[in-house]
Order: sequence, then structure tokens, then C-alpha cells
Amino acid sequence: MTRHYQDVLMDEMKRFKEVINGYINDLKSGLEGPRDLIEASFHLVLSGGKRVRPFILVKTAELFGVSEEETLPAAVSIELLHNFTLIHDDIMDRDEFRRGVKTTHVLYGEPLAIVAGDYLFSLVFKLLTDNYSSDVASRLVELYAEASMLICRGQTMDILPDKYIHVSSDYMEMVYQKTGALIEASAVAGGVIARVPSEDLDYLRTFGKKIGIAFQIADDILGVIGDPKVTGKPVGNDIRNGKRTLIVLLAESRMDTKERMLFDSVFGRLDASDEDIAKVVEIFDKHNVFSDARELMNKLYGEALDALRKLPAGEARTYLEYLSKFIIEREK
Repeated sequence: MTRHYQDVLMDEMKRFKEVINGYINDLKSGLEGPRDLIEASFHLVLSGGKRVRPFILVKTAELFGVSEEETLPAAVSIELLHNFTLIHDDIMDRDEFRRGVKTTHVLYGEPLAIVAGDYLFSLVFKLLTDNYSSDVASRLVELYAEASMLICRGQTMDILPDKYIHVSSDYMEMVYQKTGALIEASAVAGGVIARVPSEDLDYLRTFGKKIGIAFQIADDILGVIGDPKVTGKPVGNDIRNGKRTLIVLLAESRMDTKERMLFDSVFGRLDASDEDIAKVVEIFDKHNVFSDARELMNKLYGEALDALRKLPAGEARTYLEYLSKFIIEREK
């Protein structure tokens, strides 16, 4: 009997997480300086996470015959970069929990959490320059720095949605910058380490960008109608939090006056009842926003696969195909 693709993927991701967590633990134990800083910096990194970005980096390099061992420093560095953004995000959003544990600023205080995030950001580039030849390190530093700048731009749009996010195209720009750019950088970094020609880098860039945006659209859908037993978040969580996601923007453009009044009375209200949330979800469903969002997500998924399949076939590409499929089918 053929194993389900998710089982095959999860086994490989579990193995990989053990490898990368071992590397992170070794890195942490070898650092000098105040233990408060080191413990705060690695609190979130070692609390869990899917390790999607480092997994993509390692597998894209493996497409071209580069070993996992050679790519681990770059893979860990992109995971540190991701977690740096999460530490600062949690401070801005006043979130108290992430991955089932207290957030860094709740546990260690905001001042140390800010420094911890900055410390991770510094480690990102030290890992690259310590472990790669000058030409590869230079290209990786440039790539990660560009992604970091895009993340800051996207985060600014997300913080000030009334100023910068009015229509779905604004949101797509924000999502690419805040989420897609780092997944894109993960894919391209594997190609940089493998020293592939520019044409292959373009395919990797397209793959990472498209699947990165699809990843966020899947989150948007789950943020409204995800099963709370699976996601760990209440139904309609994004509605209560007033998040201007693709789902919300599509709905706003289609509501009549009465529907808009009801929506406005519920949106951004943390104390909104389940009944009120259900009414808003019903309006969303009536206007086909979920099906339209899924259609766009599937379109991006198809474009990502088209680019990926221009690259060498083999086990690494199969894992990337499986991961892409999982991203749009996941339930949390």
C-alpha cells in the first residue's frame, strides 16, 4: 500500500527538525556572554516551529547535489532570522503565547526581548560569514538583507493597515513582503550555495515567492474558519483581532449596506460573541470569499510547481512538491 504523501513528508521533516535542533543547541551552548541574553534569544527558537524555511533551503540545495551538512549554517541562520521577526512581532502585537509557550517579552521583559531579537539578527550574518567562502557568503548576506528590508516594509503596512491596505492588491504586496520574501530567500539561498546559473535562481525565486504567498492565504482562511481544536485558536480569531486579511478585503468590496453595518459592529471586537462571528462568516460565505481565496491560493500553488518542475527531478524535488501541497491543504 502506497503511503500518504503527508506521512512521507512528516517523517522527513521530523528527521530534519532533529538535525537542525541539534545544530541550534550546539550553537547556543558555544556562545559567550550574559546567560539572560542567550536564554532569551533562543527561548522561542527552541520552543518548536515547523522549520519550513530551513527545510526549503536544504532541499533546494539538494536539488543540485549539495549535502545537507553544507547547507545547515545557512538553514539555521534563516530560521534565526525568522524567529527574530517573531520576537519583535509578539512585542508589537502584545501576544502572550506562541507555539504553546509564553512569548519572549512576557518571560524576559520587553527591553531584553528587543535585545534578544537584535542578537539573533546579528548571529544570522555571523553564521554566514563564518561558514561560507567570501563570494557565497557575500551573496547570502545580500539576499538575507534584502529579505529583511522587505519584511520591515511589509510589517509597516500591517501595523498601519488603514493607511496602506485598502484593496486586495495592497494586501498581496504586504503578504509578499512580510511572509513571501523570506520563503523566497530560503529557496534562492539553496541555489546560491549550489552556485546555480541565474536561470535556475529565477525558477527558485518564483517557486519560493508563489508558495510563500499561498502559505499566508492558507493562514487567512484558517484564521476565520479553521477548526479551533486543530488550530488552537477560536473560530473567527482574525475577525475579533481586526486583521485586514485577503478574506476581509474581498468581503468588504461585496457587502451591501446592511451587511457592512453588521460587519463593522463585530470586526476588531475581542468580546464579539460566537453568534456574531457566525453571522459575519455567513456573510463571507454568501459572497464566495473563501472559495475565491482558495482559487487564488491554488493558482499560486500551480505556478510554484510549474517553476519547481523546471529544476532537476529527484527525491529533494519530491519533498518540495509534497511540502507545497501540504501548505495549501494543512489545517493549522
